[in-house]
Amino acid sequence: MSISEIQFPQKTTIQNKASAPYYRDAFKVVVTKHGLEAKQVYHGIFGFIPKPVQWALKLRNALVKWIGFAASDTEMALPLEEIATGKKAGFLVIEGVTEEELVCGAYEKNMDIWLSVLRLSEQEFAISTLVNLKTRSARWYMALIKPFHQRIAKYTIRQALKAGRI
Repeated sequence: MSISEIQFPQKTTIQNKASAPYYRDAFKVVVTKHGLEAKQVYHGIFGFIPKPVQWALKLRNALVKWIGFAASDTEMALPLEEIATGKKAGFLVIEGVTEEELVCGAYEKNMDIWLSVLRLSEQEFAISTLVNLKTRSARWYMALIKPFHQRIAKYTIRQALKAGRI
């Protein structure tokens, strides 16, 4: 199972959405299934959020609502056949779907968030996150959760690989 941190992909459509200050990261995953589209990889990862990650998100929601952040839904996917531009998937809205890339985003007073699943090659996909930090609270929050975000992202991708969904 191959998951590695990579440079933020230049080809992702969220590349030009960054406005300082921001946080971004990207992970490359080598999938085991052939012929996957971006929405299938998105669904394979985010349609099946592992229980420990759901619990972490619920704890996060309980804590951050006291400091003015939106509590996010722990479900981030729709049934595969319903994934389309404009559909809501948990706290995210799907902004674009092609065979090559799926982009979704969420907007709130403290930060704007985008997630991209981009095909890099037949067996490689980039899972990228971009967060524009609009307030001092957002910068503080991101500094606290950054290490957890990276671990949770890798864990969630790894679980999708282990289960044979991607």
